[in-house]
Amino acid sequence: MKKLLFLFAVTLAMGFIACSTDDNPVNNDDPEKEETKDEPQFYVYLCFGQSNMEGNATPEAQDKTVDPRFQMMACVDFTSPKRKMGQWYDATPPLVRQGTGLGMADYFGRTMVANLPENVKVGVIDVALGGTKIEGFISEEVAGYIKNEADWLKNYFKAYNNDPYKRMVDMAKIAQQTGVIKGILLHQGESNNGQQDWPKKVKLIYDRLMEDLNLNPEDVPLFVGETVSQAAGGSCYHHNAVIAKVPSVIPNSYVISSAGCPQRGDGLHFTAAGYRTMGKRYAQAALKVLGIEANIEEDTPTPPTEFEFDKKFTSLAEIGNTPVVIYDENTKKALYGSDNQNLGYDDLSVALQKGNSVITFRLEEEGSNYLLRGITPDGSEYSIWGSPGYLNSQAADQWCCFILGLNNQNGQDIVDGAVWDIQYVAGKGFSLKNVGTGLYLQDASPAKFDEPAYFSFYSLK
Repeated sequence: MKKLLFLFAVTLAMGFIACSTDDNPVNNDDPEKEETKDEPQFYVYLCFGQSNMEGNATPEAQDKTVDPRFQMMACVDFTSPKRKMGQWYDATPPLVRQGTGLGMADYFGRTMVANLPENVKVGVIDVALGGTKIEGFISEEVAGYIKNEADWLKNYFKAYNNDPYKRMVDMAKIAQQTGVIKGILLHQGESNNGQQDWPKKVKLIYDRLMEDLNLNPEDVPLFVGETVSQAAGGSCYHHNAVIAKVPSVIPNSYVISSAGCPQRGDGLHFTAAGYRTMGKRYAQAALKVLGIEANIEEDTPTPPTEFEFDKKFTSLAEIGNTPVVIYDENTKKALYGSDNQNLGYDDLSVALQKGNSVITFRLEEEGSNYLLRGITPDGSEYSIWGSPGYLNSQAADQWCCFILGLNNQNGQDIVDGAVWDIQYVAGKGFSLKNVGTGLYLQDASPAKFDEPAYFSFYSLK
């Protein structure tokens, strides 16, 4: 009898040991655990900011195809291309809303998937509004902030139901159903240039994202990009000293340098090449956090191949009806119109692309002065919503110059803002003085300079 009881006790003890081993959640020899390494994974990154995150450069041919492992979630409804809010699509630009261009997130995602295992997808949720201050992402401040802003900015906010932060969170919660939020990308600050409390406001938004999305700050880094550098002619380079302070208030954060990245001539926005390089640098930092050292090839503009200069004019009389490229011989840059109606000022490799909305301008007499009508790459007249598209300066204290019609669109036109006093100086070129501002145009910013820049007018072959 004692022998039977001993055998029963041994058997029972062995059963407990077996059960304990089977229930152990940590078992490095478990073959099923090894198989999970090959299961598909979806890394999601939240992106927010103003126009540089929104995308301000015209996509070129190389930008129009993408690995389908890189996805974007539509955060607003698009009609062209047709996209529905809250759904994933292949991440071909524009990523934010129709009418925007190439931005920071494009080559971030492309570089990520190029350096991650093939079973990993990357998705971006990009909520950005050109011209917005950081207060535009603080829900309790947004209404008061936009109350007295221009109608065009109010229209941007309407697309997000006047609360971009909430839209970002709502989209992120949808993404969490199939993916894991791995990080946050921010590019903003031009509209808060030099404001010392900016890092604290960024921290407020970051902390709220952690709470609202149930994220652990130790697992979700923040990557903050610099504005256009001083060396590149940045108008808001002072803010980079403020951006440098972000890691002191958000420990798991990293600053992305803008050194060497070209800008389009307005001092605010990068060129397509600049966006590619910045996107790659964001990705390089994000990959390093994941334990992957990635060597990136920084981008340079491609040489012009689509259009060439023909005749150089030396008087207004000989130009007549011929469309002209407005080119600065000193800076080697030309004026052009991008898809989102901004005036650009960049190297010929960027300015003379078929993807731009305007590459030449036709002079139309307006009394003793001139209108500059935009002409598209195929030679047709540029129009906006059925109205003629003219080079039209905003007031000198505004942030950009636009190509707009003459119908006070969105309240952006000023009296005589599209009328130009054009003078030729032998040996120098043509000066462009805006009748509305009474000041000179020098680049893609408004006509606000006391001294002229001298441009050459060329026809194209």
